[in-house]
Amino acid sequence: MELIFTTTNEYKIKSADSVLSRYGINVAGREVEVPELQTSDPEEVIKDKVAKCYEIVKQPLIAMDSGLFIEPLGGFPGVYTKYALKTLGEDGLINLTKHISPCPAYVQRMIGYTDGFIIKTFSSRGYGEIIPEKRGENGMNYDLIFYVPSEGKTLAELTHEQQVAVWGDAWDNLALYLTS
Repeated sequence: MELIFTTTNEYKIKSADSVLSRYGINVAGREVEVPELQTSDPEEVIKDKVAKCYEIVKQPLIAMDSGLFIEPLGGFPGVYTKYALKTLGEDGLINLTKHISPCPAYVQRMIGYTDGFIIKTFSSRGYGEIIPEKRGENGMNYDLIFYVPSEGKTLAELTHEQQVAVWGDAWDNLALYLTS
């Protein structure tokens, strides 16, 4: 089975492929630009995104969105993580949280699937905290400041396999849905 993944981000494609290939699902990245729904509900954002992408692609597809939710900041930046990183950067997020210790946060992955008839969503979370310095080479953006206590490292210090484990089972749940 081949599935269109509406991204050209090689990091996201590698992440999806590392899990989905075990189920016989091949992922093909495709750039599809659609306006993003402005709401604080991650599930509504991904449902809207896959519906809009399907109108363009006209094939079964998946889309993924991830966000950093900093608990002492009321979940900010949440669904606005991409915008926050573009405007504030990691240093700005560090500045916002440097006086909060520990600074609990979670990363959430939201995956949407549609075949044009139904829309299904799958989500997973990884829990940790924001640290006041960037660490690691194997990641980008908030991976550098998101510390995973159970591993004693930031996401960017973990191997790809360890990162997939932290992110949880959203890809596995999608694969089980598609192959059952």
